Amino acid sequence: MAESTATSIGNRYGSSTDNFQKELSKSADKIMVEWANDSIAIMRKILSKKTRIGDRGKLIADLQPKPYPMDASGKLRIEIVTMQDHWEFLDKGVQGVKNKSKAPNSPFKFKNLGVPKTMLRSFADYAARTGIREIKGTTLATKGKSKIQAGRDILKVAKQLAIATKISGIKPVNYVEPAVGKKRIKILSESMSKEIGKQVLASIVIEF
Repeated sequence: MAESTATSIGNRYGSSTDNFQKELSKSADKIMVEWANDSIAIMRKILSKKTRIGDRGKLIADLQPKPYPMDASGKLRIEIVTMQDHWEFLDKGVQGVKNKSKAPNSPFKFKNLGVPKTMLRSFADYAARTGIREIKGTTLATKGKSKIQAGRDILKVAKQLAIATKISGIKPVNYVEPAVGKKRIKILSESMSKEIGKQVLASIVIEF
């Protein structure tokens, strides 16, 4: 659970502690952070239910609330941030090179079957963490293999998984809207209006 005092939040995010103390009451601050944590819990629940552990592990662990002091227009903002740049691909899905049926309305599409190094490493890590033992006759068992051969087999399996994914696409999980959509923002706005009479903005962003 994130710390909920104005001082602790100011210190954590480098924002002016004085601003928080002047512009946010402790109870209003608590409402914002608890709302963000509830939203994160909703996203984590959906991700846990609808995705494989390799897809969601880092994303689930990385989601964090980030409050801001009141801006010049008198609005407060709370963001849910993540350093995992694939968050939007999981949410909206990706159309495959040869098959669009998994994510027909997604704005994202794999354009070719090439596998960049970052994607290869990601699928190699996924294969290792999820306990995949064999793909098309290639095993990930290391017994009886040299380190070089074992490494080659891992990369071969990773490439096969990556190509299969690019061919068929990624089905959307749709985990963002239930957590930070209009209904959830309305709940936050109403709670904050009762507390301090101010409007609130909420969004999910990527931080690098």
